[in-house]
Amino acid sequence: MTVNYSLTIQTFSKLIEEDRIYVDKTDLIYDLVRKGSGQAYFFSRPRRFGKSLLISTLKSIFEGKQELFKGLFIYDKIEWLAYPIIHLSMTDIDFVRWGLKEALKIQCESIAKSHGLSLPNQKSPLKELLEVLYEKYQQKIVILIDEYDRPITYGLDKEDSSIAEENRDILKGFYSGLKDADNYLRFLFITGITKFSKVSIFSDLNHLNDITLNERFVNLCGYTQTELEKYFPVGLAKLAETRKMSPEKCLLKIKEWYDGFSWDGENFVYNPYSILRLLESSQFSNYWFETGTPTFLVKMLNEKIDYQLENIKVLPLNFSTFNLRNLEIHTLLLQTGYLSIKKRFETDGEVDYYLVGLSNKECRESFNQMLLADYTGNYISETGISIYEMRTAFIQNDLPQAMKIIETMFATIPAPLFSRQQANGKKVGNGENFYHAIIYLVFNLLGVKMQAEVAVREGRIDAVVETKECIYIFEFKKNQQPETAIQQILDRKYPEKYALSQKEIQLIGVSFSLRKRGIDKWKQVLYERKNIHN
Repeated sequence: MTVNYSLTIQTFSKLIEEDRIYVDKTDLIYDLVRKGSGQAYFFSRPRRFGKSLLISTLKSIFEGKQELFKGLFIYDKIEWLAYPIIHLSMTDIDFVRWGLKEALKIQCESIAKSHGLSLPNQKSPLKELLEVLYEKYQQKIVILIDEYDRPITYGLDKEDSSIAEENRDILKGFYSGLKDADNYLRFLFITGITKFSKVSIFSDLNHLNDITLNERFVNLCGYTQTELEKYFPVGLAKLAETRKMSPEKCLLKIKEWYDGFSWDGENFVYNPYSILRLLESSQFSNYWFETGTPTFLVKMLNEKIDYQLENIKVLPLNFSTFNLRNLEIHTLLLQTGYLSIKKRFETDGEVDYYLVGLSNKECRESFNQMLLADYTGNYISETGISIYEMRTAFIQNDLPQAMKIIETMFATIPAPLFSRQQANGKKVGNGENFYHAIIYLVFNLLGVKMQAEVAVREGRIDAVVETKECIYIFEFKKNQQPETAIQQILDRKYPEKYALSQKEIQLIGVSFSLRKRGIDKWKQVLYERKNIHN
């Protein structure tokens, strides 16, 4: 049986007409549309998460196209009426060519013309469009806005951040046309990636209901485990057969790679794009990276040298950023999907804070590759080859070869990058964190068991790499002898954490040199188990 996956189709009607797989979310959509006139929602999710398909599904519902929903939950649950619809997708508006203000006018005028209308003066195009449509049809209007923040994130990707601020102000003026428009509105739904604009851009929309973290709608986009197994049995069976895996092992591997996105810490979903690519190709791979990462995010991470992103406590207020000139990095990583809520902590029903971390293997690998390539100034393909070679060295317990590869990686880093990081390092220990960051990212990409900043009774181990036969305990020092690092491992009894393991324990002391811009010396010592105090 051949299954056609809908990788490039984000139009609901086309999915149904071409008999493609549609994961039924209309039970949740029903809760949104059934509440009567004037409902206004904001919904944030990462890229390639099905927001455009959600908007298209809402459009078909409000066009009254009941026949498309036969067999779906909502089919016999609502009164199927056709409403005038204003559908705006900011990814389709050519604001780069015309400028955002003019592009919005052009789009509103185009919608008006499609109804045989024109706008009076275009001073407030959205408001005027609402009014002329209402006057013609004597019926309330549905407004669907997809990727509202695209003009802002586009500006942030440029060197001049004033572009983002200018576009933000233009959007604020544009959406202000919705102020006091309740009498015209049947339904308003706005999607985007970022949420930094709720206070500034939508400040006039006091009734806008942000359902991003609403427990009822956390699975509105993305595939749950149940949905994955219900709607894609053919693809899952083919994947398991192709990869010569049992169905159970195959599902576990899919979960490790692509599950883990959550907005409440209890419900977890898969990224639809990655799942469809996986099932289409029957190949486990990093598809998240192909969707692209905002350059402003890479720039921010580089400046902050923020690379350890597990078990981070985040306050509820951190889910909204308000200042384009002072964006909060963890908030942006949550909104772009790299981080997800792993657990929430409440008191008397109120969320005190969230525990967040990297969403899954795919995001972790993408994040580490992205930063490593940027930190070292090398292409991702080059760093990827080095990682593969290093993994082979560790698996073969050839530590000298692994360290040689690390030394080579440092040697290829352009001098200006070291200068930049040492300048940034005034805030983080004169650049020492830069070395730790590269080592941490390299080890995380190895594909072997690795931990950084491992807490023990006497302190924290810098890094531990574990293979089938050996446990390597690393301690890094700047401008000191590697023997000093080895002695710290012994004095603080780091190996005692692994006393029950039957594997060989190797102690590795590494000395970085700012002058040499890399590893100066390193030393390896086999740990004698008789010294472990039980």
